[in-house]
Amino acid sequence: MWQAIRENPRAVMYAVLMHLILLALLVFSLDWTPKVSHPPGIKVPIEAQLVDQRQLDAIAEKKRAEQQKIEDARRQAELAEQRKVEAQRKAEQEAKQKAEQAARQKAEAERKRKAELEAKKKAELEAKQKAEQAAKQKAAAEAKKKAEAEAKKKAAAEAKQKAAAEAKRKAEEAQRREAEQALQSQLAAEQAGIEAARVQGVVAEYIGYIQERIQRSWLRPPGSPAGLSCVVQVSLIPGGEVASVQIVRSSGDPVFDRSVESAVYKASPLPLPPDAALFKHFRDLRLIFKPN
Repeated sequence: MWQAIRENPRAVMYAVLMHLILLALLVFSLDWTPKVSHPPGIKVPIEAQLVDQRQLDAIAEKKRAEQQKIEDARRQAELAEQRKVEAQRKAEQEAKQKAEQAARQKAEAERKRKAELEAKKKAELEAKQKAEQAAKQKAAAEAKKKAEAEAKKKAAAEAKQKAAAEAKRKAEEAQRREAEQALQSQLAAEQAGIEAARVQGVVAEYIGYIQERIQRSWLRPPGSPAGLSCVVQVSLIPGGEVASVQIVRSSGDPVFDRSVESAVYKASPLPLPPDAALFKHFRDLRLIFKPN
């Protein structure tokens, strides 16, 4: 009872107020006028009292107001009771939801625990299998390694013997090749010397021919003093055609220099030896032009 009062003090207050109002109405509705007893046979005169209509209306209005207060109190009490029921229903619903959520969380935790346990068992089994497989592989690898070591040792011994024989053969072969190469080098040097002398002679011969042709193509400029000379750079293409002419050391007389350039172009193509392999000696020529 006291717990209900603490939880809903307003509703209890409304209920007590309503009972007090009902008790007051009951008290006022009772007739408290003393009744006088008369002897039998005596007639009592009836006193007629006139009641003011306004007093009757006031009493009726008062009763209606009191009745309205009672009705309002009853409605307030019902509303408080409804609120209490609603709050209790809401609290029960929240408690139910919390209980369901707790149950779901518990079930999820249990499922997770079982899953972790299964995963742990599976991991332990896989680890055990891997360990066994690794042990087998290690044993096989050691056996293979031992066999390979024996084979390698045997092969090394055989290779050592073969290497010794091969080294001996190579040493003999190297000595023979060195002797042959020394002989060939000596012959090549002699041949190169002969060829170099021949090439030098051919080059000198044809450079003389080239200078002679340029000399024949040259015309002395009027008024050019005697004793002038210059160095000219001549580039040729296969066939003896002149590709370019450049004075690399001037005579001091520009007119004389230009006449030499003209003479070189005019002498093109210049004479070359019939051996095409010798053209590399004539691709770029540096000639001293000194007229007779």
